[in-house]
Amino acid sequence: MKKTLIAIATLISLSSAIGSWYLYHWVRDELGLDKGYVAVAGIPPGNKLINHPPYSGPHPKDLERPIETFEFPIEYGATGPVEPLFAGKNQYPFVCDTERSRIGQPLVDNTRGWGVPVYAETKKGKRSNLIIGYSKDCSVPTRIFYSYNTEKEPRVFRQVPDSTEALPKKADLIIRVETGTINRYMYAMLMPSSRHDELLKPDLSKWNGKLIYYFRGGIGIGFQQGVLRMHRISKSMSKYLKQGYAVVFSTATETANGYNIWLQEDTALRLKKNFTERYREPLFTIGYGGSGGAIQQYLMGQNNPGAVIDGGIAVVAYPDMLSQINYTLDCELTEYYFEHLSQDREFWAPVEQRTMIQGLANNPKESRRLQWLDNIAQLLRFEWPRNHQGANECNSRWRGSLQYVNNPVFNPHYPRYNKRIRGRVYWTHWQDNREFFGTDSHGRTPIPWSNEGVQYGLQALLDKKISAQQFLDLNAKIGGWLPQEEMTQERYWHASDDPSLSRYSTYSQHNMTHKGKEMDFAPRTNGSITAARGAYLSGNIFLGEMHRPIIDIRPYMDQILDIHHSWSALSSRKRIQQRMGTHNLQVIWQTQPPLKSYADAVTMMDEWLTRADANGGDYHAAKPDNAMDLCQGNDGEILHKGETVWDGAWNNKPDGECTKIMPFYQGSRNVAGEDISSDIFFCELIPISVAMKEGFYGDYDMSPYQDTLENIFTKGVCDYRKPDRARPLGI
Repeated sequence: MKKTLIAIATLISLSSAIGSWYLYHWVRDELGLDKGYVAVAGIPPGNKLINHPPYSGPHPKDLERPIETFEFPIEYGATGPVEPLFAGKNQYPFVCDTERSRIGQPLVDNTRGWGVPVYAETKKGKRSNLIIGYSKDCSVPTRIFYSYNTEKEPRVFRQVPDSTEALPKKADLIIRVETGTINRYMYAMLMPSSRHDELLKPDLSKWNGKLIYYFRGGIGIGFQQGVLRMHRISKSMSKYLKQGYAVVFSTATETANGYNIWLQEDTALRLKKNFTERYREPLFTIGYGGSGGAIQQYLMGQNNPGAVIDGGIAVVAYPDMLSQINYTLDCELTEYYFEHLSQDREFWAPVEQRTMIQGLANNPKESRRLQWLDNIAQLLRFEWPRNHQGANECNSRWRGSLQYVNNPVFNPHYPRYNKRIRGRVYWTHWQDNREFFGTDSHGRTPIPWSNEGVQYGLQALLDKKISAQQFLDLNAKIGGWLPQEEMTQERYWHASDDPSLSRYSTYSQHNMTHKGKEMDFAPRTNGSITAARGAYLSGNIFLGEMHRPIIDIRPYMDQILDIHHSWSALSSRKRIQQRMGTHNLQVIWQTQPPLKSYADAVTMMDEWLTRADANGGDYHAAKPDNAMDLCQGNDGEILHKGETVWDGAWNNKPDGECTKIMPFYQGSRNVAGEDISSDIFFCELIPISVAMKEGFYGDYDMSPYQDTLENIFTKGVCDYRKPDRARPLGI
């Protein structure tokens, strides 16, 4: 057997060697590493915040924003503001991506080696080898140009310089485009225009007077400017530009570049100010964007209603970033338990069984992410590859994101930063929000997350789908995540600067509290409750506060294991209902894939806001009669609509007609007892003896296991009947 394994491993190694050139360069291309873009060479001194307390000021919904200090509009050829107005100090290092955006090198702002090098250019506009300075803030001059398509190629947009004389006769949709930088991030303002447009005399005859703020999503941890993809923006917004809407966009409000909601609002307000001063005040602004772009609409609508957007089209939304981290950080803990620590691994092998613990969707016919690479790594370690059955949302879609968000020493974009500074930066989502969550004596931001007291799989126990022994084994061995200061580099092969494929691991078990080894009672994680309080107070958590309308719209993608699951809409709704006493301003539209047409939602929001303007700003009274919950077929036909179509177990009512067609899943904390609001970060703990007396375990007599339970849950178990311990009073 051993010889066979060696032979197979040798064969795999040879095959890997033969294809290594292709595979290596494919991985680097996927990560954007080999395209000639320069790396950050150095960072300014004094960038760390040491022993910085978590935010304790007024919630942003109660906070007056400072008066603007920059004179807008930005003059053509000049640069926009570099320092935010109210969002704190600039973050360094900061990768410049103006070249990737095809608008040239950034401007030199220092000669001290801070930021990216800027090179002298040849007569042909190419970079030479001569460094003329450095750019730490990535500014570029404000300029205009024109983008157009043709009837023959409606989805292809080409550009001409700052004169309409260069437009071809066949041009159909003509867009006046302004680009530049505000708060270091690139922006674009798109105005439907004509051949009569002039640099200092914009032709606004094609504009309907309304504005769309285009938000974009993605998972990002900051430290980067992002890429301004003008062709993508023009193509995505073309139908609305043709209808007469103007569009604004900033790489600051694309969450692939970071999740700092204050910086996003600060930048968005300034971009709108630039637009208004360049043209005029829009009649209203509609928010439009998916995933992280939808999160921003919920949070900005709560934190500063009406300032950035008047109504939103929130596509595949979550309530906020932090809430989803609760169950995503559970994902690899549970996956590693099922496959390596459980005393009953055969029971947990089918992905259908795992849903009882994870709550999330599964698909027995789908393959999990990067399984082939994991198999090669196992063979190189002389291990026989495991034949996993199917995939779930954890091991297919969320895999890799939690390491990116949570590990301070891991950054998959590491070649964009000089080796001298990689170890001086903490690469996490928490660090991107250090002024809100606080820092320690090293400048490191703690994690505002806990799984202390969480009884994983409690509902499965109550439903008698697992035994008491399985329940105890799971909760004893699952563990948690190491403190930030103890985490080590990921084993993601080239993506983590680790050249050893044999060390590759998808789980990151070496950063779990059990470090990949079976323990009788693996420690849980009890993060920083003060950091979580700072998150609440700073407006990073959606409380359900809503004073402007939002259409929460999404294709039903649960069965394809997309991370944008349908039950996120219910999390937002439950919070809104609890906070406002009504969910009248939130409408949930869901469609059968592949239908992804959101134009009807824009039309509906336009009508809603137009009626509100004529109705003294009363958004409840202005709600159109057909602005109601609904589900659509893949052909666009409305299948069902009305107030009850999304009812279900989440609100203790019989399943609505749409729920029957598109059933909801849950998260790991929901199947452990939390309701669908999913907004508890540090649960109230009660002793095991009290939990047993109050019926937490249903028909099970857990008294024979009381000592074991008390060894697992030394401080008690979650009582989800009570509010979050981290939530400040009055919030």
